[in-house]
Amino acid sequence: MKILAWIAAGEHVERSLILDLALALAEDRRRDIARNTRNGLESAARHGRKGGRPRVVDEDKRRAILARRVEGQSLREIARGVGVSLAVVHGEVKAAEQTPTEQP
Repeated sequence: MKILAWIAAGEHVERSLILDLALALAEDRRRDIARNTRNGLESAARHGRKGGRPRVVDEDKRRAILARRVEGQSLREIARGVGVSLAVVHGEVKAAEQTPTEQP
């Protein structure tokens, strides 16, 4: 086993006390990071905050995308006209095709 950095850096053929200590500390650190992340997400949820990237398409843009698609415009034309990326238009059209009751 080759350790690249920290207290046990170097080549290790057999397990040693230092290696066991380094592995235990690293595992403990990973556990702390996971616990802190979970706690932070739970706290944010309790305060009504949601993580992640904000959606580009609001309901008005979604209606415009679907209306233009019904008119027969291409996905590229819709993307340019609405001011969003082609991938966003494709995703909205695909989602609407999977749930046809939500089309305008």
